[in-house]
Amino acid sequence: MIKLLREGSRKYPWILKIIMLILAVTFIIGMGWFGYETSQQPSIVAVVGAYGVEAREFRRAYNAASQFRKNQNDQDVTDAELKQNVLSGLIGQKLWLVAADDFEVDVHPDELRRAIMTLEEFTQDGAFDPGLYHRLLARQRISPKQFEGQIADSLRAQKVRDLVQDVATLTPADMEEIEDLAARQAAAAEDGADYDTIKTRIRLELLYQKRQRALQAYQAALNAASHVEIRNEFL
Repeated sequence: MIKLLREGSRKYPWILKIIMLILAVTFIIGMGWFGYETSQQPSIVAVVGAYGVEAREFRRAYNAASQFRKNQNDQDVTDAELKQNVLSGLIGQKLWLVAADDFEVDVHPDELRRAIMTLEEFTQDGAFDPGLYHRLLARQRISPKQFEGQIADSLRAQKVRDLVQDVATLTPADMEEIEDLAARQAAAAEDGADYDTIKTRIRLELLYQKRQRALQAYQAALNAASHVEIRNEFL
């Protein structure tokens, strides 16, 4: 599974971006487009610590990624690969919830309220509309408690990711490398870009890469330390 998570994030980063979008409110509100199901008892396709990936959750994610692949006319990813990478993305999200439990990361009710009230889907004339909020949730057969739980989980997972990323910093050796590379690129620049601009770009790129590696390494460690069970019969 560690290999699956690493290869999924490296070879098909757009798939993991789709998974993040699925967890966002815009997809939660629009998931009826992909065949939302509420009448059945949930089947669990994967167990991740104390959390489960429901079959309908997987199908929504897979349908969204499949539609995105179709829109992009991407024929490089087979259906089997797409399923594996979608599942790895969902498992990854649950792993961050496991980490949030370990760190005892929580979301204050006021924080959750602010997050929901700033979502454009529930605003009208520039202000949060409680009636619109309840109507949209009712239309998709989602209770406010369920929805707020999903948003709270998303916020908790993001807090842990932020903590992990903050650990990744640039060392003095990194800064020397950045300055040397910026000087060489500035000397060869044909577009008039100056040294400071190039240095800033390189610094941000390197910091981003280090933070992404930190996230991937921590997620792999989470996977190794957590109980992960995949139930292929429900895929």
